[in-house]
Amino acid sequence: MAQYWPILKARAGEFKALARLRDHEVSTLQPLFEVSPSDDGPTHAGLKFVRQLRESAPAGLTVGVDTTYARVNDDGRPLIMEIANDLALWGIPIAPVIRLQDPDEQFSACGEAARLHNETAIVRLGSITTDPDPVADSSRISRALSIAKINRERCHLVVDMADVSSERDVSRAEQIARNVLDSLGNQEWASIVVASGAMPSAITNVPRNEATPLARWDWELWKRLADRGPDFGDYAIAHPEMQGPVPRGPIPSLRYTTSDHWWIYRWARNETGGNDSFYDLCKTLVASDHWPAEGSNFSWGDSELARCARRQPGPGSATQWRAWGTSHHLAHVINELASSPAS
Repeated sequence: MAQYWPILKARAGEFKALARLRDHEVSTLQPLFEVSPSDDGPTHAGLKFVRQLRESAPAGLTVGVDTTYARVNDDGRPLIMEIANDLALWGIPIAPVIRLQDPDEQFSACGEAARLHNETAIVRLGSITTDPDPVADSSRISRALSIAKINRERCHLVVDMADVSSERDVSRAEQIARNVLDSLGNQEWASIVVASGAMPSAITNVPRNEATPLARWDWELWKRLADRGPDFGDYAIAHPEMQGPVPRGPIPSLRYTTSDHWWIYRWARNETGGNDSFYDLCKTLVASDHWPAEGSNFSWGDSELARCARRQPGPGSATQWRAWGTSHHLAHVINELASSPAS
């Protein structure tokens, strides 16, 4: 069975979902967190990340940590080392993420961080603006791992195709990913992952008071690469880019994952104001064809959505809606991988 590598933003909703993972899900999941920048500076961002992970990480879970968006702390030292040291004290294992565009000092810091945590690291190719380049990346990988003093067989390779939002994007990404796998896939990696994301950067143009399907092009890309056998990675229910703060007071909404689509729900506020229309949203969801047969037992997120459908108090906020949607998504993908012929 393929492992699941969700690339998650280090935000409250994602951590709430992480904390509610079930035991059998922990063994299949390899989350990679992108440390979110902070208006209070990178040191604060690192401390916040450590606290959130310490409060939510299930036992036995190793978390990838990417500090691209907050690379150095307030005094200029690599933030990954601060995070690695703090989490080692709490016995929470991590795998630092190496990006080939990083400076040499970052490579060295990732190596030191890896040696604090099982000597494991993640090499992440590509970005939101740059595709992986198998010819150039091969020598750059060797150089980065030499500086980091990490053995390749202790590293996971993540081929990140970033945003895929159409059939054309998937076809382009498939060819690039195949070229990378042909060039680098025969090397001694701990595992190889192909990741991408298909959620739009915003859903404000989606109609209100009805469920709207959006294609999961990231899942389609992975299925097309099944003959190469990579693990599956996505950006869960978020867009690949690091987004700014969630606008205050968004209307009740939910991103709900099914086999080949997300169903996007946006519900206009009713006469009571507040977020009470989320109850109506959930009532529509549980009566739909895409509500799982297991119902509220499918995931923690689904149990909360079922509670709201019964109009039990607590319609939630944007953070909770994201947590519930992420919880369902993680459970759905894990089940999907377990039953997929591609895995």
